[in-house]
Amino acid sequence: MTATKQALKMPELMVFAKVFVVGFTAAEVCRAAYYLGTAFALANVDFPFWARATASLVTLAICVDYAVSRGAHTAAAKMGRSIRLDLLIAVFLGAWSNELTMPWLSKFHAVLKAAHPQWAPVALLMLTTVLLSPLVQRRWPRRRQIKPQLQFLGDEEIGREADDLLSSESQAKSFAETVLASGAHSGLVFGVDGPWGVGKTSFINLAERYWERAADKVIVCRFEPLRYASEPDLADRLIRDLSAAIQNKVFAPEFRPAASRYSRLIKGKADVSFLGFKLSLEPSQETVDELLDDIDEVLRRIGRRVIVVIDDLDRLDAKTVNNVLFATRRTFKLSQATYVLCYDTEVLAGGKEEGSRAREFLEKFVTVKLSLFVDSSSIRNFLQRDWEKSESQLESVPSDTMVKLGAVLNELAEILAGESAAKYLPLIGDLRKVKRFINAILLMQIEKTDLGRTDFNKSDLIHLMLLHLNYPGLFRRIYAEETEGRSGTFSVRRKYDESEFKNADGFEQVKEEHPGSANFLLEQLFDVGVLKLGDGRNIEESVLRSRACFNKGDTRNLESFLKLIVRFATPEPQETFVLYQAAVDRVRKGRKIASVFAEAEFALEKQETAHDQFWRVLVNHTHDFTSQTAEDAIETLVAYLPCYSSFDNDDRGLRPRSIYSLLRLLDRAGWGRTAGRRRVNSPENVIEIAWRIFGEEKFVGKGLLERLATPERGVLGWNDLMLFRLQCSEDRGGQLYNLHTALIVHQDMSAPRSGLVSQLALMGMRTLSQQVFAHFKRTYIEPGRNFIAEARGVPVDAFLGQAFAHLREEASLDPGSNQGDTTIARRVAAARSFAASFVIYQLSNALPPDGSGVGCGHYDESGAEDGGTISRLMNDYVFSYCFSPIVDGDNVQLFLDHCLAHLSSPFHTGRDEEGYVATKSGLPGGLDPKAMGRYWLTHRNHIRGLGLQDSGRWVFLPSYTAFYRDDLEGVFAVLDELAEEAVSATPVPDA
Repeated sequence: MTATKQALKMPELMVFAKVFVVGFTAAEVCRAAYYLGTAFALANVDFPFWARATASLVTLAICVDYAVSRGAHTAAAKMGRSIRLDLLIAVFLGAWSNELTMPWLSKFHAVLKAAHPQWAPVALLMLTTVLLSPLVQRRWPRRRQIKPQLQFLGDEEIGREADDLLSSESQAKSFAETVLASGAHSGLVFGVDGPWGVGKTSFINLAERYWERAADKVIVCRFEPLRYASEPDLADRLIRDLSAAIQNKVFAPEFRPAASRYSRLIKGKADVSFLGFKLSLEPSQETVDELLDDIDEVLRRIGRRVIVVIDDLDRLDAKTVNNVLFATRRTFKLSQATYVLCYDTEVLAGGKEEGSRAREFLEKFVTVKLSLFVDSSSIRNFLQRDWEKSESQLESVPSDTMVKLGAVLNELAEILAGESAAKYLPLIGDLRKVKRFINAILLMQIEKTDLGRTDFNKSDLIHLMLLHLNYPGLFRRIYAEETEGRSGTFSVRRKYDESEFKNADGFEQVKEEHPGSANFLLEQLFDVGVLKLGDGRNIEESVLRSRACFNKGDTRNLESFLKLIVRFATPEPQETFVLYQAAVDRVRKGRKIASVFAEAEFALEKQETAHDQFWRVLVNHTHDFTSQTAEDAIETLVAYLPCYSSFDNDDRGLRPRSIYSLLRLLDRAGWGRTAGRRRVNSPENVIEIAWRIFGEEKFVGKGLLERLATPERGVLGWNDLMLFRLQCSEDRGGQLYNLHTALIVHQDMSAPRSGLVSQLALMGMRTLSQQVFAHFKRTYIEPGRNFIAEARGVPVDAFLGQAFAHLREEASLDPGSNQGDTTIARRVAAARSFAASFVIYQLSNALPPDGSGVGCGHYDESGAEDGGTISRLMNDYVFSYCFSPIVDGDNVQLFLDHCLAHLSSPFHTGRDEEGYVATKSGLPGGLDPKAMGRYWLTHRNHIRGLGLQDSGRWVFLPSYTAFYRDDLEGVFAVLDELAEEAVSATPVPDA
């Protein structure tokens, strides 16, 4: 059996002709250089040898440098490896032919010999200039690029094993070895199937590195049809790229003519217009198969296989895909070629008609298919640690930025490790999507914010960002409905009469309109059932302040999330719950509160909000305080009271609010503490609260009654103390069970601790009221100090506290003048009136426990008779000393100011008058109406004779402003009524 002999190939005449011309031209150039150089040498015989040698060496160095820079040595090596002696012979024949044509060129040579000698250096300098120009431009030092402030991750495929973050190297190596071992035969096509972003291009890059190790056997041609999708003839472009790839690796000059002929054959007939005549040029009668045989012969002769990689096939439309596959099929005649197609079958089959054709084409084309997958574990490894590798593609992002992003990336990794990981893969299941996610974080400049010190729930932030990236229309709807104070379809809500949170009525409809991954994200963010919120009354504050589903009232968390993503707006640390939670955690671990307050976020010079929130959170976390921590909290709070303001814009100031915090601290942590646990709340243990209040047992010299109203704290100290005493009254429902018990057992260990609240309040407040009055008596009554007069002179700084100290100048102005007609000046004036009235009222009123607190005046100075002695003593002190014009003439104004400070609202009086008016029930302000009537009988004529009703004096109160000229007549009329009632009860002669 004999083998069929292959037909003799026709020689490539154009290839030999080109080489022949090269030899001829090279010889002629050398001859011309010789003639010009000889003439220059003879004309410059005296020129120094070292100068000529230097010029020659410099010129030679420039030529060598230029040749090496252009890759001449590589091209020479390729020519040498080709062992094309036939072409070398053609070059020598061309040079020999130059010698034979000298008689024909004699005139040209004569011109060169007779040329001016200076033409030689001109030609030499021109040559060096031409060669030096690109060399200098290439090596000229460039400006150092300024490092950008924001650096994002590019979606670039990897090209090195060190960059393989998804563990694809071993699979790529196995695939590359399989392709090499398969041999070359016609129509062998490997398919690499995988979704977008799975890393098909990177996979081929890794495989190509293994193919490059067999460079003496394989040539890789990367064809990217997406770049040429608009061209009409993709087959022609494929041949061109194939030709360029082969020419780049081996020396095969005859390949280009064969490829050109094939390209012309594919294009078919060409029309040429000349002088108005249209000529049609037909290609030769050579068939496609014959031309492919010629190209295949070239590949066999050079002993190389060609691996044609067609990437991004799934990014083309269905019609273009079919064209690419058809063009590829036309080249199956090449037995030395192996094809690798990269695509996503589901994308190609997405269309109806053309998609089905593409799938059918693939089934016919692909001989061996490899499917690529990305495991969620690979993504998790990347998120948790691989991004820290310096050789990874994330090296463009500063390491300190990545460390700050670690909190979000670790949270995302934990999500991908959960049971619902499969539902996240369509959203974040490949490296491309991960990079896009990280770029979104970088765009938000979230690296400038320590997420650990904000209230943002990281899981909710991730879900909202995935919505923002994948479903922008839905995200825009959320933004429109849930920002600028609105609460729409997405945030949960709870009615006043219900305990459980519920979704809005339209939320289920929104979920139905957005199936799939969008539905899943909505459930993870807002669905009450999925979030398992349960009874809203038992939800921890940390949850209420961090989850995105809450967006109503003060907890507008969702709006904060949306503003962070869209506006890059991060809340100030003082606006976050986690700042105070972390601070309280440090205190619970032994940190001193004073050192916490020394931190910049708690500087009182800026605002009081941080201190206010800190005490609120601390009081709610006192269940595990040790005795040292509890002691530090109580002592620090008492010490800081004078530093806080007595009022603010919307509510009572931090100073009076802190009294409530102090009471709760005492009730929860001010008793029965040991180093590591708390004793049971038995009477024997909770009595420690009373010891703290009265300064007994181990708290001698540190009693709260004495410390709250120390001399240096003045009137406002007494205001603190009276507020403290008032809130201790059990009938006010303050839920201070341990404190109430301590006050009762302090008087009588056997006294009942349950029963009528009014009786318990009477018992518990007796000793406390008696000691408070005793302290007031020692401080003001016995020394003869006018408390009300001192209240009118309280310094502005005492009301403002440290946070509002910058308003001192404005607050010090006369509140009634044009210059001082400001809110802050009026508020200070009103606070002075309120402080005086409140303290006097609490000490003098004799009200029983009716829900508003037991009056201090209800009790005797001592004993358990409760005859109201304290009230009588206080009324005598006020009317006989504080208001007495005999003691001081200015006391009359104190009396009238007191009356004007206790006008009644028409809403409570039922009268038709506009504004506040004087009434018999309101005017005394806790003082005895009969004592006031007797005072008026005694001093009425004197006071009326002063004519103060014509003065421009005023009294500022938080709710109204009273004027002497407008309101005194009404006050006098009520005082006259009180005087008549006093006369009828106990006749007193008129002075």
